[in-house]
Amino acid sequence: MKRDAGERRLPLPDEEEARQRWLGPGVAAPDLETVKDFIRFYIATSRPQLANVPTVDSINTVAEWFFAGFTRITGTDTNEEERSEVYDVSTGRVPIARSMEGG
Repeated sequence: MKRDAGERRLPLPDEEEARQRWLGPGVAAPDLETVKDFIRFYIATSRPQLANVPTVDSINTVAEWFFAGFTRITGTDTNEEERSEVYDVSTGRVPIARSMEGG
């Protein structure tokens, strides 16, 4: 948004404008690749408490929080089939620890 405003020589958007554009009522859900990129970003930047890397369970919990929060704020439901694919996200370079319950 900032780059777009700069290119058009418009004032920079504030937080409220950004929230309305990206999290306002009726905003379309992000595509599957965007959500997977977000989860990879979370994995790469998280600071887990119990292991050196986040567990599969903790990553799946973050994904559920994302989907639930997005639906609550925007009123837009997310596709259950696509949501299930997020749980198969590859981390690229960062390994994910196995669940402490699942060993």
